[in-house]
Amino acid sequence: MAKQESLIKFRGKVGDLSFSKHRSRGYEVRMKGGVDKARIQTDPNFQRTRENMAEFGNAAKMAKLLRVQLNNLLRTFGDSSLRNRMTSLVHRIQKADVINGRGERTFLEENSQLLKGFEFNQASSLKMLLGVNLDVYFDRLDGQANLTVPAFNPQIDVMLLPGATHMQFTLAVAELSTDDIPPRPEVVKSAFIPLIGQYPGDLLEAPLTVDDTKVVYVIVGISMYQEVNNEFYPLKNNPYNAMTIVAVDIP
Repeated sequence: MAKQESLIKFRGKVGDLSFSKHRSRGYEVRMKGGVDKARIQTDPNFQRTRENMAEFGNAAKMAKLLRVQLNNLLRTFGDSSLRNRMTSLVHRIQKADVINGRGERTFLEENSQLLKGFEFNQASSLKMLLGVNLDVYFDRLDGQANLTVPAFNPQIDVMLLPGATHMQFTLAVAELSTDDIPPRPEVVKSAFIPLIGQYPGDLLEAPLTVDDTKVVYVIVGISMYQEVNNEFYPLKNNPYNAMTIVAVDIP
């Protein structure tokens, strides 16, 4: 891959050259190449390629539905690599399908347990920010997700960040859906917790009533804020806000 080192940075196509900017490698240029699209779509030699493309396309669609469902939360917790990482995870879940043949494997809800542990910000995690265990479960009979936060001392148990004066817990519970317009998650937030003094603990409860056939997943987030004149401002340049899929309840 050639790199652009001139003062003029190009983007787009000029003749057989394609100019682009990679988020980590900078400006690059490559020559037009590859196999003709029509050949890929019809040539028997590209059967495996067509199968891979079909499955990856379905994975991208499912990953987009998840991002749409969690859109408001992602504004606080998602990082720049979220889209690609989530598509990769969904693609891996598709490959766990042992029912359908290659090229037709799909996201089966019985394999959705693989969503557990997904980090929406790969630079951070709940364990990195908080040194105590959080107890999370979903009660299908009561139709409620619960987050039990034990007592802790922020000066000892929390990663203290420059400028941060408070932290906040977020509990979200959502129905896993393949509908074009997925149902919105139920979201509950704690009070703003000072990063000084003993915190007594809390119980967050998020109601979500679903039928017995629906998969439910539970998310927990920790975000950092700065208090100025009784207003709480999120740390805009903070890479340490964490949000994780902590539980997946399969009927």
